[in-house]
Amino acid sequence: MLLGLLSPVRAAEPTPWIVASDAAFVPYSYPDPATGRPTGLDTEIVSAALSAAGLPFEIRLFPWERVKKMLDSGQVDAAFQFVGTPERRAQYRLAGPIRNGVTIFMARSDGPSDYQSLSDLAPYLIGTVYGFAYTDAFDQANLKKDNGAGNVEQLLKKLIARRVDIVVGDRYQLLFLANQLGVGREVKIVGKPLAEVPRYVGFRKGDDEKAAQFEKGLEIIRQNGTLSKILARWDRQ
Repeated sequence: MLLGLLSPVRAAEPTPWIVASDAAFVPYSYPDPATGRPTGLDTEIVSAALSAAGLPFEIRLFPWERVKKMLDSGQVDAAFQFVGTPERRAQYRLAGPIRNGVTIFMARSDGPSDYQSLSDLAPYLIGTVYGFAYTDAFDQANLKKDNGAGNVEQLLKKLIARRVDIVVGDRYQLLFLANQLGVGREVKIVGKPLAEVPRYVGFRKGDDEKAAQFEKGLEIIRQNGTLSKILARWDRQ
């Protein structure tokens, strides 16, 4: 009995972080069609940063509104992808950015190639997704706009079908879906980006220790080139 009492006690395994993200944000976070496991550009970045920091973790995907509620209630340790608006900074401790979201214009291969100001796009019908906000300048510009698309895939299909001349949206998302639809060679990016918006991982207010641990891992993958390799690979998909 004494020997049993003196036996070495194994240290408890650290509790994995539960990290939540949007289940329908292709190509940034979504279930792999073959395995159902979380995949995507941002999923890879966050996973690489957590691994570099030596942190055990599990990424789970939910509808975006539920993701925010779970972070608010403490059901998850962190969540991504947040835009660094004043409202979000008031709600959460934002860590990062993990990348910049780049908003672009896209046209068919025989369409316009460049623009200097938004007024140069006045001759064209520009497709947008219903309910989406882009930038104040674009949203308020006196341009011909069609907001009949319910999602980005529908928007791209309207472009290919020549129902609109140009579409506006997230660079990685448009390129990824164009390749998924087999029309990558039929489209091109038009000119300079409309906007670049940093994306962050969110923690509860006051959870500075965990945010700092994540940022340490993020800095490691920036310095060793892992982050650049992930971005480059997804840029080609």
